[in-house]
Amino acid sequence: MSTVTEIRDALKQLPVQEAQNIAKWLQNYLEHQGDTWTTSASQTPLGLPDYAARRRTIFGDKLLPNMVLLGREQERG
Repeated sequence: MSTVTEIRDALKQLPVQEAQNIAKWLQNYLEHQGDTWTTSASQTPLGLPDYAARRRTIFGDKLLPNMVLLGREQERG
């Protein structure tokens, strides 16, 4: 059997239970092949870390000064 038509005709000759078993095997096989063929471009991108949540965990509700603005004020003055 080398063509899809030959495979289809052979499957039609099988009992329904055996054809269903082959269909399940083929589905599992194709899902596994899809996992190995994925590329990094098709995978979902990773999200950025939540830096605000990390800051709240470390410092609590303290207000931290904006060091960039403070540095600019010192340069002017």
